[in-house]
Amino acid sequence: MRQRVQNEGGSTVIDAKSLENELYDFGIYEAWQFIRNTEKTIVIVAYSMNVINELISTMNLEHEEWKKALFSELFEQEGAVKSVSVTTENLPTKKVTVVSSQVSAPFLLDKLTKDFFQYVRNVFDSISQIANVALLGVKAKKPDSVDFPAMVRVFNQPTYSQDFPLISAWYNSIDGSGEFKYIDAFNNRTKHTYDVYLKISMALFGGENKAEINPFFRKDTPHGAKDISGYLNNIYNFVVDSYHRFVDELRKEYVKKTYIINRYNKLMAYQQRMNSDPGSNYSMVFIETKLDISAMPDEIGVLLLNRLSDGEICCMNCSINTIYVKKEGTDREYIGRYVANEPIGDDTLFKYRKYEKVCPTANELPLEYQAMLLWKENPVFYKSNHFIGFTTVSNDNQFLARIQLPI
Repeated sequence: MRQRVQNEGGSTVIDAKSLENELYDFGIYEAWQFIRNTEKTIVIVAYSMNVINELISTMNLEHEEWKKALFSELFEQEGAVKSVSVTTENLPTKKVTVVSSQVSAPFLLDKLTKDFFQYVRNVFDSISQIANVALLGVKAKKPDSVDFPAMVRVFNQPTYSQDFPLISAWYNSIDGSGEFKYIDAFNNRTKHTYDVYLKISMALFGGENKAEINPFFRKDTPHGAKDISGYLNNIYNFVVDSYHRFVDELRKEYVKKTYIINRYNKLMAYQQRMNSDPGSNYSMVFIETKLDISAMPDEIGVLLLNRLSDGEICCMNCSINTIYVKKEGTDREYIGRYVANEPIGDDTLFKYRKYEKVCPTANELPLEYQAMLLWKENPVFYKSNHFIGFTTVSNDNQFLARIQLPI
């Protein structure tokens, strides 16, 4: 039986810690941030739906209390002829308090219904970010070009549909479903064409109160009226079920590690700081290999990662622009380097940064001397951290003690 871990708002991650560790073990940990974002978005969907239901319930209750007062006034009158008047002044106010401000309930209902469908649609875009990095690896599309329709096209390509048939089938099942077609149509209509109004009708006699989404057309396709509470609940269940099915299928696909190659999560460094000879100070970050530089890949990806002894996984983007290559088993024989071919900025989005191989030429300075010159442009020493194992040479005992303090 699959354990489901309940989160605030009703959403669940399947085997949350197990899934996080699997992503780490299979070299696709960057997908975890999109798992978490999908979960967060589903929580917002649940919140919007719950508040919508409470609003409708509050409006119904206020209306019933208003009717009760109206008919009490009528029945309490004496005489053969009884009368009451209904005017705009004595109708229910349909006001709610939001952070000490009075807001029209119909306005809030309209806003939250749009929020609900927008966040529902966002869930499928966020899921597509998961599929992109977890399966496509070195062939992954840039995050800003990834959304649900883009990934439908990708996983319908012959190569990827053969590599990942389960995810391809999932995308086509969602894309062809009536629920998704309605979600997509509602969002596109309200964003790009015209509003989809809600119809709230409160009966004066009987209890036939209605809260509906009006029918509308999108690209000549009709979409009928929907009971707000009932249909939003159906959509929510569709979203949660779709997400769980996606994760189930994803776990069967990413074990193949089809495009997960040439990735580095931990680095090494050599640094020296000599009080007696400041001109010799420098540091350089490197990876090791048994191969000749010509046999190393033309491009590598680096995302700094480490799983600590308590199970916590630490992650950080790699801001180091040049990573040297040292021959394994040697003292300091550097045979090449990798230079970042894309910028890295101050961003909370984790990604494998790409580095391009640069082989040394016959007439250039030894790589260690090049590192010394390059270091002077950005003199950085490395302190104890989870991602870089470093060797330090120094005659400054205070410096040696200071760099052992954790960041």
